[in-house]
Amino acid sequence: MKVPAEYVIENVFDADHFAPVHGLGRRPRLSVRPAEGGVLCVEGDLDMVRPNRWQAGEPGDDPARAHFRALVFSPNLVATELGSPDEPNVVITAATPAGDGACVVRVTVAVPARRASGSPTVREVASLVGGSRTAFEQDALIWEHLDTTVVPRYTEGDELVRAYRSYCRRFGGPDERRPA
Repeated sequence: MKVPAEYVIENVFDADHFAPVHGLGRRPRLSVRPAEGGVLCVEGDLDMVRPNRWQAGEPGDDPARAHFRALVFSPNLVATELGSPDEPNVVITAATPAGDGACVVRVTVAVPARRASGSPTVREVASLVGGSRTAFEQDALIWEHLDTTVVPRYTEGDELVRAYRSYCRRFGGPDERRPA
């Protein structure tokens, strides 16, 4: 990706991007808090259209609510849980700096081996993988046109992003120059 690695991980904190970039029905209500072991946690619910087999209900029904929880381990690693809080699917994203303001993004998808409804089907796993790929392709259109030299002017709705940027400063590097 043609964007610094921390912007890939910052994405889970940018509540304003979910509706216009990913087609959600509304801006999600997310909260951020420190978690055990120095991890930063952002969580809430996403109102999603039901095109995915891994969500409750049938495609075409009313919007589905998916629980969203992202555990950020560093400016380069996040594990995002989607779906039921009891049996979430997990998307693990690692963004490794590659020089010249670019990064290599690696995505791993994990699903519970057994659920109350039975083992996941190949179709459900393929839907989750395909949905993850689509989401990253949608984000890449923004990332690759982002001017990262501009000093951010945070607004009232950017408290989650500010919390993430403050967290990043613990690790040193480029974010030491960014305002909180």
